[in-house]
Amino acid sequence: MQPKIVRVMMVILTGVVIGGCVNLPAVRTYADETAKLSAAFEPMLGASVSSCTNKYAHKKLITSIHFDPVAVEKAGKELCAPIKEENKAISSLNSLLEQYATTMAALADDKLPIYKTETDGLAASFGKLKRPGTEQNLIPKEKLTAIASLGELLGRLATQHKQEEAIRDLLKEEMAVSAIVDALRDYAVLNYQAWLSDEEREMKTLLTSLKQSEKEEPLASRYVANVLFSEKRKVEERTKAVEAFISSTAKLKKAHSELRKKLNVMNDRVLLEKLIEFAEEVKDVRKKVSEAI
Repeated sequence: MQPKIVRVMMVILTGVVIGGCVNLPAVRTYADETAKLSAAFEPMLGASVSSCTNKYAHKKLITSIHFDPVAVEKAGKELCAPIKEENKAISSLNSLLEQYATTMAALADDKLPIYKTETDGLAASFGKLKRPGTEQNLIPKEKLTAIASLGELLGRLATQHKQEEAIRDLLKEEMAVSAIVDALRDYAVLNYQAWLSDEEREMKTLLTSLKQSEKEEPLASRYVANVLFSEKRKVEERTKAVEAFISSTAKLKKAHSELRKKLNVMNDRVLLEKLIEFAEEVKDVRKKVSEAI
């Protein structure tokens, strides 16, 4: 078992019961890991735009008789601009998860949460989000209500600071947290992972074309092939990062559910295992995102 995870275990096992009988070390661990996962998601949004522009450049490289890199870059940015706009709404949704986590961490440390993000109107904005490539809502209407409720709760907690009661109220928002996490996961799959798959397909087509022209332009073909090989490795690393993020969302939901049920239980082995599994997954996501982006 990794040293950091062992320390997490010891903190929870030896945690002092503060503020009644709430397991504050477990709350703090869950909140901290959720905030880290939220931070790891954000770079994927910018990378999805890069994958879109890269795919366009590769396609033009294959199909254009006269390739103008400046013109292709400009056209690629214009083509992929809608993705950048969609990412802004998803980023706001991710910020709500981050705010939820930092609020819970602050409460576990018996501090008054400080807000930098307005939650008013966010639910209406999230309701406009569509599953990439379709007119279908990314977040079901019934789950939007739960997300709106969570935003209102976070607003109230900014002025009504009752530690134990506030932590319980936050954990009760399990449907809202699950809806946010599911939306982030689905968006990562349908947007970022889909663009990575498209980008990889374009690379394979381009490599096939290079083989056909290798006899006529051996030096240029080898140079481009080397560049594509490097880009292909990056795409593979980014794909692994997305896959790790997808896996971690399931661990987050399991940890949340177990913590909600056993908030007053100290040294519970099942809760401990769920938190450790979640922490390990988050560490893996952060490592892969750091390596890939």
